[in-house]
Amino acid sequence: MSISIEKISYQNQKDLRILESVLSTWFKNPKELNWTDPRMKYPFKFKNWVALTYSYDDIDSYVIKSDDWIVGMGNMMISEDIKRAHALHVFIDPKFRHKGLATQMLEFLEKKARELDMKTMTIRVMPKNEPAKRLYEKKGFEVNGTSKWGSLMMEKKLI
Repeated sequence: MSISIEKISYQNQKDLRILESVLSTWFKNPKELNWTDPRMKYPFKFKNWVALTYSYDDIDSYVIKSDDWIVGMGNMMISEDIKRAHALHVFIDPKFRHKGLATQMLEFLEKKARELDMKTMTIRVMPKNEPAKRLYEKKGFEVNGTSKWGSLMMEKKLI
């Protein structure tokens, strides 16, 4: 299995069409959608997804490809003024889980954050999403609160 991580853009029409197709397939399961973004209502609507998060310019988006097929994604919002990177929507296609891809994406995002001289990295996870919570804790993230949507807010110092 040949793996690569590539930057994409929600501002690019070709990327948008591809993302809409991929995400619509991944989020046919309401649990997957809720664990990824509890603000989203089922059934998944791509335009709502973009409007909630991806209309901002300060978000970098990446996909994991296996033999040119998108099997995962990760996004990062940069807050330059407070030197914080926030990882969001780290997701692996259920058929490709348990292969270390989420770890690869998280490490990739952390590397990018360090290159941008960010001091902290944050991520949110639903409390019942035990596999993601265990991964984030293993990678050095600690719970430091709860969001208004009920997700755990986790933080890691990068310095």
